[in-house]
Amino acid sequence: MLPYPQFSELSGSNFSEVAVATGGSLQPLSGKSEVHLWLQTVPPLEKLLPQLGLLSPEECRRAERLQLPADRRRFLAGRLGLRSLLSRYSGIPPQGIPLDHSSTGKPYWRDPPLPLQFNLSHSHERVLIGLRWQYRIGVDLEWVRPVLRWQRIAQRYFSAAEQGRLASCPAPERDALFFQMWTQKEALLKGTGRGLAGSRALDGDSCWVTLPLRVAGGYVAAVALEIRKDGEEAPAVRLYEDVDG
Repeated sequence: MLPYPQFSELSGSNFSEVAVATGGSLQPLSGKSEVHLWLQTVPPLEKLLPQLGLLSPEECRRAERLQLPADRRRFLAGRLGLRSLLSRYSGIPPQGIPLDHSSTGKPYWRDPPLPLQFNLSHSHERVLIGLRWQYRIGVDLEWVRPVLRWQRIAQRYFSAAEQGRLASCPAPERDALFFQMWTQKEALLKGTGRGLAGSRALDGDSCWVTLPLRVAGGYVAAVALEIRKDGEEAPAVRLYEDVDG
């Protein structure tokens, strides 16, 4: 979500490195060598409200503070989807997972019994949730839509090379390219857990790889993965497209 900080040139990879599994068949996470991503449709509000008992009182209060029904619906879908997946991977009931959020809004599991790392993003009618063992992860999902002030935004947050790519891109393709760049930067920021004040540099004892994702039509997404050793191969990424809810 705007605004976000400017990082140096994006790292990236080919789409072919991401295995897509249509449907919701859960496979165990294979140590630190694998990442699971779940793309889910945001259900109608009437299907979410009966599940409020699975959320914490704070999550319910946060949902109530959202004025727009669409925002409340996306928030509830994201938190309920996250709790459901954490429960499936850990074996702990969803309502028994003590989720909290950092000062920058990143959700985390207080005193987890296992080293499960996760992150989530929602946009328009979709939620994207990423999970892995031990190392940090960040995900970002965006519904592609017109960006009326793309030049002003690019000048403030994009590198000169990225601005050049946008300027030379055919106008009908520019919005998609803008959000492709955007999601990679945002995923990296979310993975590090940094707010705007601390966004100019990454931790000195870790490095990251950022992968673009091919997702449902009309959306773009990215995942940022912490790699502890320079030159360490990025883990395999499996994307589950559960787009029917």
